[in-house]
Amino acid sequence: MLAITHLIVSLLLIQVLLLDKNDAFVALLFGFAIDADHLIGLQKYVGVHGLAGVTDISSLLHPDGQWRSMLHNPVAAAVIGPLSVVSRAAIPIVFWGLHLLMDSVAGAVGDFSVLEAAVLVFAAIALLALRYGEYLKTASKTDFLTYVFSEIRQLRNSASPGSS
Repeated sequence: MLAITHLIVSLLLIQVLLLDKNDAFVALLFGFAIDADHLIGLQKYVGVHGLAGVTDISSLLHPDGQWRSMLHNPVAAAVIGPLSVVSRAAIPIVFWGLHLLMDSVAGAVGDFSVLEAAVLVFAAIALLALRYGEYLKTASKTDFLTYVFSEIRQLRNSASPGSS
């Protein structure tokens, strides 16, 4: 599945599980950031097909060679499982397993299928509804536009240096 689908589904599960910042970071590492290995595959792809090959979407979706690291293989459970046990947290194995499940579904039905589009839209709407619902519990202004600006402000504050 596309990285944006992994991100939105991971964010939704983080919201549903009410994870704190540290656990959310770990969840995003295993649910979304393991796709960073595709950048290495892209470098190899450009080496074989040239920079112009990046504009050929059909070729990118069915590249020659390996786009994924060991983390995209079920064998990685031998590393991630003990990591979860030692850290006494199921977050790595749950989010990694979800990532692999989503990738296997995408492999079975095709790249950015109707099913993936539906998952992406559903997850985005559910995430937005949950976040907006939390906002409504504490906010004095309840209009949607004020909510959007408060989310943007919160993102800026969390991304600024010195924020915790």
